[in-house]
Order: sequence, then C-alpha cells, then structure tokens
Amino acid sequence: MQKVLRFVFPMVALALGIIVIISGIIGIRDRKLYDSTAVATVTDIQEHWEDTGEDSHLVTTVYIDYEVNGKEYKHVEAPESDSSIQIGDRVEILYQSKNPEKIEGHHITRKSVIFIIIGFVVAIGGIFGTLKAFFRR
Repeated sequence: MQKVLRFVFPMVALALGIIVIISGIIGIRDRKLYDSTAVATVTDIQEHWEDTGEDSHLVTTVYIDYEVNGKEYKHVEAPESDSSIQIGDRVEILYQSKNPEKIEGHHITRKSVIFIIIGFVVAIGGIFGTLKAFFRR
C-alpha cells in the first residue's frame, strides 16, 4: 500500500500543477476579451468573519456601480479589493465590450502569471516525487 501511495501523491501534484498552469494560460488568453474600461463607484463594503475550522479571518467584499453605453450595473461585486478603498471612491475596471457585465481588475495578467508559476512549481515537485518513487523500488 505504501508503494502505491508513493506514486499517487506525486502524480496528484503533477496533475494539479498542470491544471493550475492551464488555468493561468486561459486567464492570459482571455485577457484580450476585457477590451474596454469604465470608471466605477464604490457603493458598499461588507465585512464578515469567515471560520475555516482551523482559523478565522475577516473577509471584505467591495461592491461597485458602473455604467456602460447608458446601461447601469448596480451593486456588482468588485473584481479586486484593497484595504484602502472607501465608499465613494472611483476605481477603473476592465469589461468585455460584447458582454459588459463581465468585469475584471487590472491585475488579471498578474494573477494568471502567478497561477502559471505556482502550477509549474507544483508540477515539477510532482515530477521529481514520481521519479523518486519510481527509482526507490
């Protein structure tokens, strides 16, 4: 049973790493869909404590209103939040001109690159773990 587990965990790490890499690549590819910008107004900030079982932490959700081509989008969850944001602040968002209710923050590319890096590290760990388990027979 231990021999099987020595292969399973590295293989799972390899698969997860590949999935995260693909997710990052899709994020970069989809970045071009967010081809327009709008200025949104922060209208609400809600905070609540989230208990994960091991610890609890404060979760902040920022809501914005914005307008595109005369249509208003109200009380939409902001794609990014910053602890310095206040109600009434104006923030720039990216949206898809063909589908204006789909919004993103300006850090979409940075997030995708971070996903790719993390996925790469996990996948490499999975490869080395698999090779180590294979040659330890």
